[in-house]
Formats: sequence, structure tokens, C-alpha cells
Amino acid sequence: MLSYLQQCRGLLQRAARKIVVIGNESCDLDSAVSALALAYHLHCTPDVLQRNSYTKDTVIVPVLNVVRNELPLKTEVTYYLKQQKIALDELICSDEIEWETEPNNLDLVLVDHHMTKLANHRIVGIVDHRPVDGAAKFNSEAFRTIELVGSCATLVGRELMSIFQDKQVPGYADALELLYGAIVLDTVNFSKEADKARQLDHDVAGFIEKNVKNITPENCSGYRESLFKSLVAARSDVSQLNAYQLLFKDLKILHQNGRTVSLPGFPMAVQQYLKLAECSQHVNQFACSTQSNVVLLLGMKVLPDGSVRRDIGIIPIDDKPLAEKIISALLEEKSISFGLERIETVFANGAVFFQQHNLKASRKQLIPIVKSVLDSLQG
Repeated sequence: MLSYLQQCRGLLQRAARKIVVIGNESCDLDSAVSALALAYHLHCTPDVLQRNSYTKDTVIVPVLNVVRNELPLKTEVTYYLKQQKIALDELICSDEIEWETEPNNLDLVLVDHHMTKLANHRIVGIVDHRPVDGAAKFNSEAFRTIELVGSCATLVGRELMSIFQDKQVPGYADALELLYGAIVLDTVNFSKEADKARQLDHDVAGFIEKNVKNITPENCSGYRESLFKSLVAARSDVSQLNAYQLLFKDLKILHQNGRTVSLPGFPMAVQQYLKLAECSQHVNQFACSTQSNVVLLLGMKVLPDGSVRRDIGIIPIDDKPLAEKIISALLEEKSISFGLERIETVFANGAVFFQQHNLKASRKQLIPIVKSVLDSLQG
């Protein structure tokens, strides 16, 4: 797999027809490694793709969904890829693709999301582990795997497992090992408290431990814990980032009906973030650069014992009514309770902060609620 990744930039420059495998815009570890491993799998086994999208002169390359100068913000991604001996400068970032110049010669495989802003390009495949968005429209000829599991890397890993068992392709061992770290991190090391892991996550991780990493069941728990702690430490190492850069580290942006809501996620508590130097000025600068009307700060701190703490901040940049509607929707949501408890915090812009007691509820559950509020603005 490493030799394949080293060739991708050259293949991209020479090819007339391309298929780009790309993760979501947060470019977290799950998205990044899933895109790399799935692209390698499709490169080796292109018959998964529809015939009218793949010909002998088509190349398949992974792309990290982040601009090159922001890749250092993805600290757990850069740390883990280096650990896997993957050179960062050999990987392709989103701003290194000429998206607009060849809409007819560049198709997409979406990983860890199923809706994209790259609307000019045909989607020929999807692998995702989040609930289906009601506004999603799918290409009926594209292959599609959408299942609610803890990590998208689990779904990619399942596809690779059968090939590895049948053919023992050496590159597949590298790809499966790459996916393993994301599974451990995304499931919060299979924590019962976080309740992210599903049976398939356990099955794929167990297969990798037994058949690729040669870890005995007796050593499994300790190995997972050590890896998890190293990844959390890398994700939480924001010592070189200021309050402005942190807002872009793990970012989702929703834009509907002329309004924009940004949802930065932090590897720390929001209350801890608020203590950083010039935090208020940086939030306003961020809101201006992203043209956000409301900013939702989402904090998650993993404690040394593996337990999780979550908190939320809702900042009405220039649309207090929209912020109030979002707060009401979160407090009144029937399908899932976030367990929000108001925290009295002094901050500019009339921001409202909450401790979140339901630790199982993440941004994945929050986004559909915010989208519903934005939809209600229509008319």
C-alpha cells in the first residue's frame, strides 16, 4: 500500500480519467485512513465500481479533505500516519485538485459522509456510518454502504478482510493496520460509557488483532489502551495552536436558507477553550472568515481513566433568534436527550453554555437537529 500511495501524485497528473476517494471536511483520523485504505482497495479491486465509471485508463487516488496548510492542525492524523511510515508530503490534499476544470473526467467516492459540496462531480460510491440525511439523493448505479457503526474504518475494514483472507495481499495487511487506530479512537476504546462500538467494530478490530498484528487475547486490552491513549494525546496536543487555529481543527459547517452555522469540535472542554488568550477575538475572526451567523462550540475531554466529559457553547454572532431556536430544539428534542445543564459563563455576544450529561450524544446526533432548525426558516 505504501508504494501505491507514493505513486498517486504522479498518477493523478498523468491520468485523463480519475476517481477520487475523499473523506469528510473535518478530515479526522477516521475519514483520513478510511479514504487511504478504500482507495487502495478499489485500486486493487476495481470491479466494485460501475463499468461506465472505470476503464483501463482510470486512476483511483485518495484525497485528504483539508487544504495543505491546515493539515498540521489535524494532529492525531499527522501523528498516526507518521507512525505508519506514511510520508505526509506524498499525500494529496483537497486544494491540490483542480476540481472545476474537469467535472466530466473526475468522479467521487465519498467516505465518512454521503453528501458533498462537490456537486459537479458524479458520485460512484459511498461508505458511511452516519444516519442518512433526508435531503440526500443517491446515484442508483453507485455502490453504497451506509451502516450505523462506531467507525467508518470498520466498514472499510470489513471489505478488506475477505480479500486479505483469500489472497493474503501484503498491502492489505498495511491497510487493515492503518484502519485499526481509527476504530479504537472512534469507539473511545470500545468504552461502554461512550456506547459507540457495535458488534461489527468488535469483529473487525478482533480480526486485525489476530490476523495482522498477532496480538493475543490476553494482551489485547493493554495494547488497545496504550494505542488509544497515544492517539488521544496526539489529538489533544494543541500546544502549537492558538484559539483561532483550534476552531478549524475539527470543523463542520451547515449552510441552509441563507444562514450558516459552524460547529467546531475541540479535544478539550469548551470551558477550557474559553480560557485561551484572545479567545473572544478569535471566535469573532473565525465567524467572519466562515460567514457564520451562529457558532456552536463542542467540547469533548477524555480523562486519564478513559471517561469522557462533554460541553457545548452556542454563540449568536449576528442572529440571536436563530441561536435561541437551536437552543430550544436541543432542549426539547424527543428522540434523544442531550442532558444539558446551563453553565453561567461570562462571554461576549450573549453566548449560552451547557454541560452535557448524556455522553453518548455527539455532533453526529446534533447536526440533524440544527439542520431541522435551518429548514424551518424556509418561508
